[in-house]
Amino acid sequence: MELYTKYYDENLVLKRAVDIALPKRLSRRTALFYVHGGGWSAGARDIFHEHLQYFSRRGYVCASAGYRLAPSVRLAEQMKDVIAGYDTFIADIREKELPIDRVIVLGSSAGAHLASLLALTEPQQWNGEAKLRNPWLKPAACVSINGPGTMEQWDDMNADIRKSIEEVIGAAYGEETEAFRKASPMTYVDENAPDFLFLIVGKEKYFPHAYVYEMSGKLQKHGRHADVVLFPEAEHGFFYGVDSEHQQEALKVLEPFLERYG
Repeated sequence: MELYTKYYDENLVLKRAVDIALPKRLSRRTALFYVHGGGWSAGARDIFHEHLQYFSRRGYVCASAGYRLAPSVRLAEQMKDVIAGYDTFIADIREKELPIDRVIVLGSSAGAHLASLLALTEPQQWNGEAKLRNPWLKPAACVSINGPGTMEQWDDMNADIRKSIEEVIGAAYGEETEAFRKASPMTYVDENAPDFLFLIVGKEKYFPHAYVYEMSGKLQKHGRHADVVLFPEAEHGFFYGVDSEHQQEALKVLEPFLERYG
């Protein structure tokens, strides 16, 4: 594996960079693009390096994107960063003339939220001012690991996740409702949505499963593949590595899903 970093800007900006892993032998026409979690206010792109190593050994070109963190920036700026990372990754693939036909985006927790929005929306919604380096390549699928179906208020919200969501949105529940609706992945499910795979855990403390199942149902009504797979004994944020028992179980679900795309 060759691992290197590409920055989004000529004048380097902290966090605005993507780590790219090239396999020794490229055998897949699907690329993988990861977005880390951390409550929108923590985390780093290197947390997914074990996945990059694992899948590069299996012939995939992979990337893990960084983005600026709340409270210094809000959701729109984070989406601009994730879009820039995705665009930088696509540019690198095309510069190297790699035979890649499609990209699957994957994220955990807050990263699953950002990855879902990347897969479901057009870049102009978040990044209307910036010019992309390439024609937009819509993600072929999204893997949401412990991610939310909605950002709108639900009963018995965990206090920490409530604070984190209000912080990244820049509004308080009860004062502003439209901003939370616009931040919800489920809002954008339509006939143009890609396939999804939802990996959820029995020991979830942040995002209710009911909204994940509701989003899955909406996707299926539009003819999309949208399985929800529960790991009863796993905890939120369990799938950054590849070695534990629960991680191995998740790989047995994830790998066949990825292989469907070639």
